[in-house]
Amino acid sequence: MKPAKKVTLAKFALAMGIGLTGLSANAVSYPVPAYDIEAGKAIVDANCAACHGVNGVSVAPAQPNLGGQNIKYLYKQLVDFKTKARRNGVMEAQLAGLTQQDLANVAGYYANQAPWMPGYGNKATVAAATKLYLGGDKTRGVIPCAGCHDPKGAGNAFAAFPRLGGQHATYIATQLKLFRAAGREDEVATDMEVRTNDAAKKGEKGMMQVVASKLSDRDIKILSEYISALH
Repeated sequence: MKPAKKVTLAKFALAMGIGLTGLSANAVSYPVPAYDIEAGKAIVDANCAACHGVNGVSVAPAQPNLGGQNIKYLYKQLVDFKTKARRNGVMEAQLAGLTQQDLANVAGYYANQAPWMPGYGNKATVAAATKLYLGGDKTRGVIPCAGCHDPKGAGNAFAAFPRLGGQHATYIATQLKLFRAAGREDEVATDMEVRTNDAAKKGEKGMMQVVASKLSDRDIKILSEYISALH
């Protein structure tokens, strides 16, 4: 069993040298209960491995790699799927019979697996993607992805920002489009066509919704390909 470390909003702000104004409450650590890796593996074998792999390496580009992802992020996403704060029919069905402790065990198991390996980028667009990922685009109000997710895509485990480097391009593109639809307030058939789980409060737009709302289809394509090769 491993106890989780709890980080307060004030400590995070102090460590990062920033004030609290405008910082999303969900941009800080998400307390994770003590977890049991072996119990998590049993659940993964029965419920998760078909899509995400026993070791957290997915063979399907539409499904994310999970091995070595930071535990606070993993646990929060599982809780959000369970409570339907983040919508996905398959995930909701798989988690229906699981408890909060089960979710912590699964998150702990995948977090303790070896990190996935990077994929391949697109040489034709790497220059433009690098500029957008590392520097953003001030003319459109697009902030750099690297500010939260690290220049090499390692994420920020302290703040529960996910590791993105090497993730499937298809999955990244889908998530950016879901965030974009939420940020632009697109008319959608169901709430499964948007992603809003990182908003601080119900009805507010989180950082990803705001940033993604300003991205074009080309932006999303080149960023996704670029991120898939980061390491």
